[in-house]
Amino acid sequence: MEKGLVSVIIPGYNEEATVGSTIPAVEKALSSAKRRFEILVVDDGSTDKTAEILERLAKSKEHPKLRFISYKNGPSRRENLAKSFRLLNGEYVLLLDMDLSLDVRHLKDMLYWLDQGYELVIPNRYHTQSTIKRNLRRYAISKAYNALIRLLFRTGLKDNICGFKAFRHDTAMNLVNEAGTDPTGKRSVFWDTQLLIIAKKNRIRVKEIPVHWEENEKSTLNFRRESGMLPYMIKFWLQQRKKG
Repeated sequence: MEKGLVSVIIPGYNEEATVGSTIPAVEKALSSAKRRFEILVVDDGSTDKTAEILERLAKSKEHPKLRFISYKNGPSRRENLAKSFRLLNGEYVLLLDMDLSLDVRHLKDMLYWLDQGYELVIPNRYHTQSTIKRNLRRYAISKAYNALIRLLFRTGLKDNICGFKAFRHDTAMNLVNEAGTDPTGKRSVFWDTQLLIIAKKNRIRVKEIPVHWEENEKSTLNFRRESGMLPYMIKFWLQQRKKG
């Protein structure tokens, strides 16, 4: 672990339309915040030109802090991402989504709260000071999902699924290791929620912050597909109950 370094990890699947603009935007935000950083993009088995674009960007002089890893067994829907955390070197870890639905100015805010001693910082899109632009149906489903998570797992958190997170390095590694991997691939994006459930169980200091968040029209989140994670979620809930 390198003190003062910020490791950014970004999952990507078929992101040829966005990767070329996302990387410079993240670099600019962190440079403006006067942070040293590295960026790792996890190509989750893309079938478009994502890997080609990443290779070109990584070889260019304009992006010396960029690395990427390409998996051939994707899309794994988070499993390859989880395995890639071991490649990060920074004192702090930022997990971002490629579409940057979260305004990048909040990266500075998230790092500020890590500096203040918090171990995990997450956006709260439902905070009274947050501004969000989202499809009404998706908003309703998201609210219902969050209510279910609070009921089953008692997290006390308003936003249990947002893909953006900031961790201290040791916290990130401990959470990812405890969550483990799911060889069946059924867990999907419940992994994001699982990290928070484990964090609250382990009494990790979590800071929720208000944000400006605008849903990308081309978001790959598909609630019908993600409903396949429900058996995994129920199994995990039963395991947690058994542990007490």
